[in-house]
Amino acid sequence: MSLLLAPDAVTLYPPSGEADSHGWAEPGAEAAWSGSGNLQLSFGVTDPRAEAGGGRGPFKPAHEPAGLLYLPPEAPEPANGTIAEVHGRRYVLSNVHPVSDPIPGAGVACWVASVTIASGAFATPAGGTDG
Repeated sequence: MSLLLAPDAVTLYPPSGEADSHGWAEPGAEAAWSGSGNLQLSFGVTDPRAEAGGGRGPFKPAHEPAGLLYLPPEAPEPANGTIAEVHGRRYVLSNVHPVSDPIPGAGVACWVASVTIASGAFATPAGGTDG
């Protein structure tokens, strides 16, 4: 496997237990996988009319870090709602899907997921603190 971008250390924590009626489950306490991946954060939504970082809703500049996380094909299939810890911050995965290698053996197959910064109980490692 060959990532085309600089590697980041990634630890995945799958959701624990059953999802509720809204599809949410608490983050798991046990890491399911650790290895190299690549986190590409985007700049987020911005609006030049918002003064001094103010604004609400879609007009709050760079409200929450979001982007894409690339994982090698040998990583266990990540599920939507999985927590990824990268650079000491936690992100929630969604829209997880595999990307096939267009040229067999070229080394570009991977998993890709949309990520948003985790908050609340999802932002704290199990048994840890926000501090």
